Amino acid sequence: RAGYVVLTFDTRGQGRSGGRRGHLSRFSQLLGDLQAFRRAVRPRTQAPQVLLGHSFGGLVVLRYLESQPNDVLPAIVSSPFLGLAFSPPAWKLFLGRLLADLWPTAGLPAGIDGGALSRDPAVGAAYEGDPLVHDRMTPGAWKEIQWAHRAVSADGHHIERPVLFLLAGEDRVADPHLARAFADGLKAPVEVRWYPEMYHEVLQDPQKEHVVGDVLAYLS
Repeated sequence: RAGYVVLTFDTRGQGRSGGRRGHLSRFSQLLGDLQAFRRAVRPRTQAPQVLLGHSFGGLVVLRYLESQPNDVLPAIVSSPFLGLAFSPPAWKLFLGRLLADLWPTAGLPAGIDGGALSRDPAVGAAYEGDPLVHDRMTPGAWKEIQWAHRAVSADGHHIERPVLFLLAGEDRVADPHLARAFADGLKAPVEVRWYPEMYHEVLQDPQKEHVVGDVLAYLS
């Protein structure tokens, strides 16, 4: 309604996209997919592009900005997944490390609680009832994600474009304090919007109009 064209896609192994569910051979594949998506949508509009990445997508966007420092591309990251906000069971960590090289495509339960996503119970119910949602992550994918966590943290100085961070103070999925510390350490023009009472899905919160208003103000 604000006049912006919004285009999105399912990453490989997720939703309607192909690939083994919850698996990732190389994190760099996601950066190539994002680049290909940008090229594919370019014929639809010549308007300036802005990246918006949520959760795991936020991690992808931040790494993309680091790997494309000369690209004039502002970005918005919502609850970026720079680290877990909870401690996985010890057995899962042990099994993940053991299988990372022995059986990297083994499907392990991700353990995401739908009730922890939003203060709106309908959001969690929709997540748990969506047939395209799977509760799987492979040891190979987790190994690549951990690599990305380290790479993004180490290479933040390569980000030169403006970034808006939308962070939920009560995020029970992605650690918001890690994300805020990362944002505070960037030399690029950074704006942080901190929503102290919100959960992970700030764009699906009962007060999401406030968040959308912050996004539109940033884009204007």
